[in-house]
Amino acid sequence: MSVPWIRKIGGANTGLVTNGSCIDWTVGAALDSRGDAMSDMRVETRSPRLGPELGDGSRSRPTEREHRTAATTAGVLYIIGTVAGIFSKAITYFPVHDADDPLAYAAEHSDAVATGALLVLVMGLSLAFVPVVLFPVLRRVDEVLATGYLIIRGAVETAIYVILATVLLLLVPLGETMSAGSGTDSPAGVRLGTLVIDADGASAMLALVFCLGAVLFYVLLYRSRIVPRWITVWGFVGIPLYIAAYVLAMYGVIDGNSSGQNLLQLPLGAQEMVLAVWMIARGFRPAVVSTPEPVSGTPVAMS
Repeated sequence: MSVPWIRKIGGANTGLVTNGSCIDWTVGAALDSRGDAMSDMRVETRSPRLGPELGDGSRSRPTEREHRTAATTAGVLYIIGTVAGIFSKAITYFPVHDADDPLAYAAEHSDAVATGALLVLVMGLSLAFVPVVLFPVLRRVDEVLATGYLIIRGAVETAIYVILATVLLLLVPLGETMSAGSGTDSPAGVRLGTLVIDADGASAMLALVFCLGAVLFYVLLYRSRIVPRWITVWGFVGIPLYIAAYVLAMYGVIDGNSSGQNLLQLPLGAQEMVLAVWMIARGFRPAVVSTPEPVSGTPVAMS
């Protein structure tokens, strides 16, 4: 066990800090029945907070700035990702989806399709950097959960967004190829365009990955209390509704991008925007970190 520092006051060791835990040592000497000196050691532990001790102003101020910067950056990234996703649907997805001939529309509006694909990448990368920015803060709460959150939201989900952007870009060459053959307005051409743009199964998989990462994230937020717990509970309530929106669409119970699906997505979408605004405006609260149970010492004979 490493001992960063020990301060001696009146012969007693006090203020021992080891492995991020704050431990007070109180040592009193007494004589037993044989006249030998005995040590009565009492150990008290205090739950530490994220960052250094409050009394250490030279260290606390930089750490507070780092946490505030992480919270603000994550909030901005959340908003950028959400706005980019909305614009990608408005510019590309909805017009192509609602067109009578999806491939012909994509071939005629290749610039809009390319812009929509670019916005999907912006959304994916913005949301991927949220766990990267927050990892130094969340790893102090639980490094395993923080690493899982980083992998799922930072790597797996980003890969899915790259695939979705690639699929959008494929609409243009597919439309040109079908135009040179049987035609985009042929039954095969219309079916192919609808199949590419209506990837309900892929959307459901993305939703499942997204929600798995969200569960890990909200568990960390709930345990650390760096944001109000009512925001975290709101997220827990919205996750199953969000999953249901895509699973029901995948099985044809509700239509994709219908009012019913949007209504199921609304609670979690609104919660993420509230969380983003909170992180930008208020930052993070000090978080309690898990510590080992207090260990009581036994009397030790002193020579």
